[in-house]
Amino acid sequence: MSGAFTEGWYRLFLRAFPSGHRAEYGAEILGTLLNDTTRRVPSPRETAGLLTAGFAARARAAAGDATPSWWTDGAHLGLLTLSLANLVYGIADHASTGWLAASAALVVALLRGWVLIVLPLALAVAFSTGRAMLVGPEASSWLPQFFGPAYHNWASLAPYGVLAIGALALAALALAAGRPRNLRTRPLWWLAIPAGAAALTYLSQIQEYGETWQLLRAGTESVLLLAGVLATAVARSPRWALAAAIYVLSGVTSQVTNPPPNAQDLGYWLTLTALLLAIAATAWRPQPIPDPRRPR
Repeated sequence: MSGAFTEGWYRLFLRAFPSGHRAEYGAEILGTLLNDTTRRVPSPRETAGLLTAGFAARARAAAGDATPSWWTDGAHLGLLTLSLANLVYGIADHASTGWLAASAALVVALLRGWVLIVLPLALAVAFSTGRAMLVGPEASSWLPQFFGPAYHNWASLAPYGVLAIGALALAALALAAGRPRNLRTRPLWWLAIPAGAAALTYLSQIQEYGETWQLLRAGTESVLLLAGVLATAVARSPRWALAAAIYVLSGVTSQVTNPPPNAQDLGYWLTLTALLLAIAATAWRPQPIPDPRRPR
């Protein structure tokens, strides 16, 4: 295999690092990896090392950035996960085009950090799902081409209430600063989650909410929460614990009032809760994992 391919391979995975880190250390890292490139194909071990080191560098960069604060950034990330879940469920339910468009717009606004656009969209989503409780049962049939599902108990509305309250808090903080200030811009790879849900729903024979669907959902959530544990261990910032709490506890609320119907669902929620506790416990450890570029 040519050295050009190997160099291109490593350059691709160097993108796991923040842009500033790549500008400062990228040439040195690439030079070390390509020291004897004509003799071999890209190394799986070195590729994995780039991914893990890049992830750690991004975690440290996020924790080292004082703007926004850790709790603003953590709340933003938690609201993003809630909005993604709302969009995924809408896709799986074959929801109306209007509802999917509003849900997708909320996800994009959160990804781009457009805090004052997030607010009306989050309030609209919360009102749509809670309209039967707020107005009356007849509201469930309002304009089905625009409105989404209407829930008839407050516990099921917990994630949407958290979404609305969180959006209000972030907008208030942005306005209190004297001028609207956007939140952190999140990477677009988050869109792979609803894209995967759309592929499962429309391009495969997998039954919505069947065993395969549930397994993929649980796997995705577990991977993200495990990433939160690792990021917290590296940077020792509580932002990921806050984000995980927003997502997990919003769902646990519904399970407290409506206990899981079987052992599988109970195990699922216990696993998510255990991962949340692991992130929280990791955030309280006194020292982060040291940066290998710095002396202990």
